[in-house]
Amino acid sequence: MRFICCTSSIESALNQVIQLERRVTCLPLDKSVSIDFLNSARSISIATDGKVFSGQLTIPLIHQLGSRIWRHLDRKAILKLWARHIKSDLSVLLANSLSKSNDILRYSEIGGRFQIYGITSPKFRDMCQGVFRDILTNILRHRGITPKNEVFLTPFGEVAEGFCVPDQGGQVGLTCKVLYGLNNGYSSFRIIWGRQVLICSNGLTTFQTVGRDRWFHTNRLDITDFVTQSIDAASNHLSDVERQIQASRGRSAHSSVLGQFMKRLAVSKATKDRVQERLIHEFKDTGPNDWSVSQALTFLGQHENGIPFRVRDDLTRLGSVLLERSLEQLTLAPPAVTQSGYYDILR
Repeated sequence: MRFICCTSSIESALNQVIQLERRVTCLPLDKSVSIDFLNSARSISIATDGKVFSGQLTIPLIHQLGSRIWRHLDRKAILKLWARHIKSDLSVLLANSLSKSNDILRYSEIGGRFQIYGITSPKFRDMCQGVFRDILTNILRHRGITPKNEVFLTPFGEVAEGFCVPDQGGQVGLTCKVLYGLNNGYSSFRIIWGRQVLICSNGLTTFQTVGRDRWFHTNRLDITDFVTQSIDAASNHLSDVERQIQASRGRSAHSSVLGQFMKRLAVSKATKDRVQERLIHEFKDTGPNDWSVSQALTFLGQHENGIPFRVRDDLTRLGSVLLERSLEQLTLAPPAVTQSGYYDILR
């Protein structure tokens, strides 16, 4: 997820979201619905109960609407089916799914027009971002995790906050961001844990404590239990990472495998040159092993501003994978395809 630094205080940033959501009205879809696609299918209008509601067809809204037709499918599958049906029967499928469904259409009135904010189930539970933060920060403080005056925005208008996590005495520490979700039926409240290599400030990728790092609006899990379980799972994860680092230090990075790895690395020549230069530096420090290769990749992903942002993300992710799989296993594996349907960085 892309985070953009924000100069506002966390209180001010959250208050803007809270004030925006106070203007949102809920309408149960208990009558017939008709659907039209506008602007070359870049926007949608939903007509019901004598009113017309419009919205831009962003990926979140497409996923929300599509999941009403193709339930239990993931976002990638829904986007494919949406594209396949958009020129034929999509409006009929969507109208049939929404009509008398009792789903809740959330909208705000802007300039005399009704703008779609999101669609939720009848079981959706609203949560004030300020209330959630008060409960969460109180629990985190008791574990020594405190706000660090870092505020971020996502491209979808969500607010996130950075927290300081105390050092636990190992080679790897935790980083923590909290994402305060929106009451639009798509955005959830999240604790996002990351792993930081303390000996050289290289970042590893974030990781998910499955089922424990995301609080859903329909979830009956108490916020206190949610936060406590997430912290415990993240702390337990560190001991696994420590063992992975020790194992990677003992795996030699043979020159033939490394050469094949560099051939498969789908980046520009300039970026490959930077990888080669950084490998020389890391090999001098910790020897020609998988840990050194991991550190070269994560260093460039975190600190080399001349490399495009998305490539830096890929390098950091690749360096993190080397803690779980050997360089030889990674290099000999067939090319992988990402969730977006493109070949990954190793081809």
